[in-house]
Amino acid sequence: MSHIKTTDLATLAVIFMLLTACVAGSSTEQVETPTPKPPIDLTLKDLEGKTVHLRDLRGQVVLVNYWASWCSPCRDEMPILDDFYKAHQAEGFTLLSINVSESAEDAAEYIEANGFSFPVWSDPTGNTMIALGINGLPASLLLDETGRIIKVWFGPLTQEMLDDAVLPLLENQ
Repeated sequence: MSHIKTTDLATLAVIFMLLTACVAGSSTEQVETPTPKPPIDLTLKDLEGKTVHLRDLRGQVVLVNYWASWCSPCRDEMPILDDFYKAHQAEGFTLLSINVSESAEDAAEYIEANGFSFPVWSDPTGNTMIALGINGLPASLLLDETGRIIKVWFGPLTQEMLDDAVLPLLENQ
């Protein structure tokens, strides 16, 4: 009789949840956060296995984007995100892309094959998503320069959404 570890079941549950959420649709829901919450912090690993901390990006406007290469809406928004990142990086904007439900190796292969330039961190189990109350892909969090969540989007982002939300924050820096 084979035994399944609890961690294996948890990982399978996260993958099933993400697959269901990604396939369910690609419309975008925006959640306003009128009262800023305390700054958030995440500690993960980058694609080379180095430990990284979200707090190290304080002082910049940060878009945290959760994605997976098997998620079609995620793939659709990535060129837009990369172009926006390249255009506004010098102004104090950072795109932090967090890959979930895949190995760092698979994520790195996808990023390299598509020529994306933004930083990518790995969260194969999706634990940081779950802790933040996110249950679908793609999902994005816009953080101000103090690390506080300003906006949350569930679904793919467009150029117009990025312009409307991020550019005013960059102008106020």
